[in-house]
Amino acid sequence: MFLLIFACAGNIFAQTDSTKVKILNKNVVTVVEEMDGTNVKVGGDNGIEVITDDRGDTTSVRVGRRTFRVVDGHDGTHINVTREERGKRWTGHFNAHWAGLEFGMNIFPKVDYSLYSRINTVVPADFMDLNPGKSLTVNLNFAEYAFRNEKNNFALVTGLGFSFMDYTFDQPLTLVKSGNGVVIPVELSTDGLKKSKLNVTYLTAPLMLEIKTPLKFDGKKLYLAGGVIGGLYLGSHTKIKYKGDKEKSRSNFSINPFKYDVTGRIGFGDFCVFANYSMTSLFKNNKGPELYPLTIGFSFPNF
Repeated sequence: MFLLIFACAGNIFAQTDSTKVKILNKNVVTVVEEMDGTNVKVGGDNGIEVITDDRGDTTSVRVGRRTFRVVDGHDGTHINVTREERGKRWTGHFNAHWAGLEFGMNIFPKVDYSLYSRINTVVPADFMDLNPGKSLTVNLNFAEYAFRNEKNNFALVTGLGFSFMDYTFDQPLTLVKSGNGVVIPVELSTDGLKKSKLNVTYLTAPLMLEIKTPLKFDGKKLYLAGGVIGGLYLGSHTKIKYKGDKEKSRSNFSINPFKYDVTGRIGFGDFCVFANYSMTSLFKNNKGPELYPLTIGFSFPNF
């Protein structure tokens, strides 16, 4: 792997205590060997940095603004986590709160099963009932951009992210797609059954208005945001977990290829709570029950 990097770089030079790898005149990897240890840095200040000392009792790994220190002391090995505060170094940019990690719980406020009566198909009552505690969403929002005003107190925010949504069924069943594309439930044996779920993955992009209010808590301003989040369907599968075994089946399950949610958010600093409500049904028209997912959760922006 490193041989390939060095071959592609074409611009490698070493000093007595420093080695640098450049690609297109940009520093990619820097290795600095000093008297008291070694420092390996990938990327810039927002990249990854690994620091070790010659005594071998401390290793530091910095990812973006967070540093993880593994200390091997007399009382055992422990890990310290610290976070660099950069809020005071104003750069003229609006600090938006989209990029980061989000965790939420999924529910269906209302489900319409009338399709199955129209096509004379008998299905278990309320088969899309969920176990809310296990129907979770994890969002990884990896890019953001803010179009701010001159006073830097509100901005139009956009970006990109991935959304991984689990819908864990409350009943012992799974979903299959019939020959005409309609999603139907299939009952499962309860012997050893631990859970059954549908997982759907999206590429997401928001368009939100974010406002920084004058209200402060612990030196951090209260912010409000609202708008829409578009989603492009990437894939889906069902997963059935038994005691000591599991089954996974991939299909599009007649999931809508596009969706858009309305979202509302409120938070202080690098923590906020949010609610996303889908304005498009999970399944295509007349291919499954009509339902509109609601996700309520919290996020750690600027992670």
